Amino acid sequence: MPASTRPAREEDADLCASITATGRDAEAFKKAFGSDHETWVVLVDDAGRAFGVAGCQLWRWNKVAWIMDLSIRRDRRGHGQGRILVDALLAAAKGLGALVLMDFEPQGGQLIEFYLQNSFRICGFNDRYLPGTDDSSVVFLARDL
Repeated sequence: MPASTRPAREEDADLCASITATGRDAEAFKKAFGSDHETWVVLVDDAGRAFGVAGCQLWRWNKVAWIMDLSIRRDRRGHGQGRILVDALLAAAKGLGALVLMDFEPQGGQLIEFYLQNSFRICGFNDRYLPGTDDSSVVFLARDL
């Protein structure tokens, strides 16, 4: 299952809206694709069909890019393609001027191990970050660019 990445385009907006957890609709993604403080990349198969997406938003004041979403269609997971998507997002974040790429994951979340395997480090913890949930704790992860 060969895969590659490219910057997200307008025709990717429907896929992005359907597989991400951002709550954005396709029109909001189209606007985001043209932003100067957000970047989105898609994972595509050898026929050019998108099946994964990742995006980050730059906080200019501290040059930290926060991962907004990292999603791969369920039927395409488990083949090492998440690493390809992360590498593309790292390059895209650096292109925005970021010095660090960060994310957070609920304590015990499945992505913590994934991030650690991809050279992120644990850089913080907040035990009240997700109020109103069974466990409001999150772990912050970072990778220097």
